[in-house]
Amino acid sequence: MLFAASLLASPLRSQDSLMVRLRNRADSLLSTWREAQRLADVADSLELVRATAGSDTIAVAGLRIIVNPSPLQWQQAAERAWPAIDSLYGSAAEDLPRYPYIFRAVDPDSGVRRTVLHVGVEVPWDLDVRATTAVLLTTVTPPHFDLALADWLGTALRPTLHPQDERAAVFVQLVTVPSDAVRRCFLGDITRCKDVLQVGDSTDLLARWYLTAAERETLVTEAFADYFARGATAPSLQRCRQHHDDACTALLQSLPPGTLPRPLAHAARLLLAREALRAGGRDAYRRLVARPSAPIGERLASAAGMDIDSLVGRWRNAALAARPAPVVLPWWASVAAIGWTAFFGLCALRSSRWRL
Repeated sequence: MLFAASLLASPLRSQDSLMVRLRNRADSLLSTWREAQRLADVADSLELVRATAGSDTIAVAGLRIIVNPSPLQWQQAAERAWPAIDSLYGSAAEDLPRYPYIFRAVDPDSGVRRTVLHVGVEVPWDLDVRATTAVLLTTVTPPHFDLALADWLGTALRPTLHPQDERAAVFVQLVTVPSDAVRRCFLGDITRCKDVLQVGDSTDLLARWYLTAAERETLVTEAFADYFARGATAPSLQRCRQHHDDACTALLQSLPPGTLPRPLAHAARLLLAREALRAGGRDAYRRLVARPSAPIGERLASAAGMDIDSLVGRWRNAALAARPAPVVLPWWASVAAIGWTAFFGLCALRSSRWRL
């Protein structure tokens, strides 16, 4: 009995010793990681001190700009940029002082080698106020911007001084993208609008984005022909080119997640986010980023203070309102055109080529 007990106890002791070794190793790795984190924080602090040495701080409302002495008109640029920033982020713009800008103005024509800094942004010191304002707007750090929102947008949510250009770009997409789903959205099908904006049901996106067999075939043969032309998918590609929709669909369904091209470019989703923030008031942005794990449609509806169908309808109306104005010719233009046509016609008749 004692011998049997010792045999049973031996594996248990070895397991205990293994667990102790693994626990000690895990504790050692955790200690090493914490030490590395402390060293990284120290390095970042030293780099920040080095980058901001001898710099000035410019404060305009919630903006904090740390710059080296230069001819750039940072104060005027910040005063122009702040209204656009405040109108987009609302009350969340109060958090921007935690993310100060750090800029270093440099001579763009100098061949002197400059010290490499790993903090901040270098800008040429010959920019005018308009260009400097654009630099501020395109480098602002969106407060509390999460990965899910960034993935859906496809870009950062930053303010713009030209919202009309963005709406016009979306209108062009609605009327030119060769997609039946986008075309139906343009004609007023809100469900299709939600599909192409990816704010509704996210299941079976292939069937929601590319409704017809012709669209799926074009997508395979033009966008992914090289990808599917090798290996086991080559025969399916040939069948797809022979107008077999089942082969085209199977190929597209085999793509890695996130690879299927979206029917609308990121400007369309940016406009939807801006419309939600415009409708929701000062706290709209805070509501948008309050629940990063929630579906995008719910987050946008919460930010706007309305249901997602109403918000998408508002988005569509904003895009349609950006329709380019028709060109109206003055009355004399048609007379001039007829006159020039007659003149060149007479010249042609008098030419020797037309004589018998």
